[in-house]
Amino acid sequence: MKSPLQHSKGAQVAVAVMVVLGLLGGCLIVAHSGFGTSPRRGGPSIFVPVPQAYVLAFTMFGMSMLGLLALLQGRRVSRTASALAVVLYAVVVTFLTTALAPSAL
Repeated sequence: MKSPLQHSKGAQVAVAVMVVLGLLGGCLIVAHSGFGTSPRRGGPSIFVPVPQAYVLAFTMFGMSMLGLLALLQGRRVSRTASALAVVLYAVVVTFLTTALAPSAL
């Protein structure tokens, strides 16, 4: 059986940053029930409402979760620890979404 691929520290840091940014971006989209775009050459910004915005938030959460699981797999943690990390991730998502909501600020 092949030994698993070891990633460099730089690659691990890059994936960890992707995990955090995906988590924060998804939480901001859900907390604000959408997001606004900023046109490059001026003009009015466009607000992307809930149904379409949740697709992007789901994609960001999925990307972030896959990155987290890849980091855990690189450290060779048990399945129990990975399951606990997924549950903790869901708790952090819930907490951040409520904390970043406009009514909470």
